[in-house]
Amino acid sequence: MSTRRQHRFGFTLLEILIVVIVIGILAAIVIPQMSSASENAKVSKVLQIVDTLRTATQAYYADTSRLAIEYSNSTDPTERQLSIKQDTLNWKGPYLTHPLADGDNPYGGIVRVYNDFTSGPVHPVGFDLIGSGTDSAIGAGQWVMFTQIPEGIAREVDATIDRGVGGVWSNTGRVEWQNDTLLIFLMDIND
Repeated sequence: MSTRRQHRFGFTLLEILIVVIVIGILAAIVIPQMSSASENAKVSKVLQIVDTLRTATQAYYADTSRLAIEYSNSTDPTERQLSIKQDTLNWKGPYLTHPLADGDNPYGGIVRVYNDFTSGPVHPVGFDLIGSGTDSAIGAGQWVMFTQIPEGIAREVDATIDRGVGGVWSNTGRVEWQNDTLLIFLMDIND
């Protein structure tokens, strides 16, 4: 009598189920971390652009004694005072390495630098810099607007820039947010 050994091919249902469960657990751990890294990168990009614009507006003001405007979606050279040659007395720019573009906003919205706290699509604009409940930066000054910014990103930007400022996060300090529009104080002539 001969005994033959049967060879088994394939996997049992239990083995397949275990592999699927392990893959699911790994995905549940890795995907949120990847999402968090992507959000952190977007916050960093906003902060980097703000620093660049703050430096550029301060240099422009130091050279020309004027406040600048720079609109990401404009073809008008007079709305590109930081990046395109101007006839303004003592202009020593360009103050930006490239004209501001919608691509500079990590969410694809527009980015605009305004030269007056009363200008722009959001009225009135003023900044409660110390959290007292009253706008302390009003009139002439530099601020930047980013559109299409989600609340979570705005909160992270606010937490980085406005550490320790009292009041409601969305309308006090150097960072304000309303209806997916992020407003960030850059400077005023008394700053």
